[in-house]
Amino acid sequence: MQDIPHFAQMQNAIFPFIGSFVFIVLHIYIYKALLKSLSAKLFVRFMWKIFTYFNAISCIAYLFLRNSAYVPQVIYFLLSLCLGITFLFAMAAFLYQCCSIIIITLRTKSARARWRHRTKVSILLLTLIVLVFGTYNGAKKPDIVHINIELEGLNTPIKAAVLSDVHIGGLMEESKVKQIVKMTNELNADMIFLIGDIVDAPLKNVQNALKELKNLRANEGIFYVLGNHEYFHDVENILKELKSFGFHILVNQNYTLKNTLNIVGIADFMGWRVGYLEPNIDEAFKNIDPHLPTILLAHQPKIIDYLKAPYDKVDLVVSGHTHGGQIFPFSLAMLLQQPFISELHTLKNLYQTKVYVSQGTGFWGPPMRIGSKHEITLLELVPPR
Repeated sequence: MQDIPHFAQMQNAIFPFIGSFVFIVLHIYIYKALLKSLSAKLFVRFMWKIFTYFNAISCIAYLFLRNSAYVPQVIYFLLSLCLGITFLFAMAAFLYQCCSIIIITLRTKSARARWRHRTKVSILLLTLIVLVFGTYNGAKKPDIVHINIELEGLNTPIKAAVLSDVHIGGLMEESKVKQIVKMTNELNADMIFLIGDIVDAPLKNVQNALKELKNLRANEGIFYVLGNHEYFHDVENILKELKSFGFHILVNQNYTLKNTLNIVGIADFMGWRVGYLEPNIDEAFKNIDPHLPTILLAHQPKIIDYLKAPYDKVDLVVSGHTHGGQIFPFSLAMLLQQPFISELHTLKNLYQTKVYVSQGTGFWGPPMRIGSKHEITLLELVPPR
């Protein structure tokens, strides 16, 4: 069995160096491909060079300080924002190079020079607008999403609130968690599903913020499954803390709710990488009542690829992990790894399994949302008409 604290330390030690190299390469690309030739004036070029250096250093600082409990929130926000600036400017540089393929077809040199400048300025202005919008969208409170789902075999309506990918730690501090708890309780849900990546920092750094979750209220219980990010921290202590709140911790376990439905929870696929708290479908579905509808809680939507007989009789899968892509066009890359990145879907199998993928209640990395939203979902589960 791999030692989880050692694994987390190893990952946290290596990741900043790899990330730093990537960010250095990205900033060289951004300056060479886009910023350098925005103006022929030496002073303007110098200012763009200073901007590039400052943003690169800020990104590297974020990587090394991301798990520190001593960084002020304002500084942490600015460092996090620099990550988003990098992603947007890299996409802007790539977009300009795509446009250049068309521009080089123009006949005269003066026309090419004129349109190159116009294109660069237009793309830069568009990038700044998107940056402001994305930051506003990431900072505002989560949307409440209502989803109505008919479950075969369900004999009474049930309301379930879904929180996923809160990523407590960093910018998701005590006041933000308190707001999320308040909004969730106002839904008067019968049960609450916590679909992983709830905690994304060492427990000692986020103890007060995490304790806000004790105030969640649901008559039929609160159910938690592991996400991949919990594995990078003191996962055992996180599980113990959440269990002490009275939550149902479903690590390859199931729970039968008053002869109404089965709730199955499975550990995240990260467990296979680290050889600890590994997902085990056999254990998760052991002794469930086959006559009741079944809800499967799993952090990653690709769990559906493992639902083979006799474990394919699942009525609803609830997942998160994807953040809805968080910043477009990364949603396109996410689709290479996951079958769905948001909303409700129906599988073409014998049981017409429904799959709901939350876009996440918080965010990871840059405090931005572009082409996605953070959400608290209320699943209204009803008997078939």
